[in-house]
Amino acid sequence: MLTRDAVSELGDVLIGSADGRTTDRDITVFDSTGLATQAIAIALAAMERAGELDPPVIRLQGMSERVEL
Repeated sequence: MLTRDAVSELGDVLIGSADGRTTDRDITVFDSTGLATQAIAIALAAMERAGELDPPVIRLQGMSERVEL
């Protein structure tokens, strides 16, 4: 169970006042409840950094198409 003590705000991680992931086994949970513009800005920032982080490729298979993230 995830407790409030184990949670950091994304803004705090970005400005360095809270730790983000410290190991490859850590998991990031993002709750985008709130402003749509904030969610879009966060998604764009994550996509811009994805290339430098070398994330694994996830293939999603739909009814008639494949999507690579």
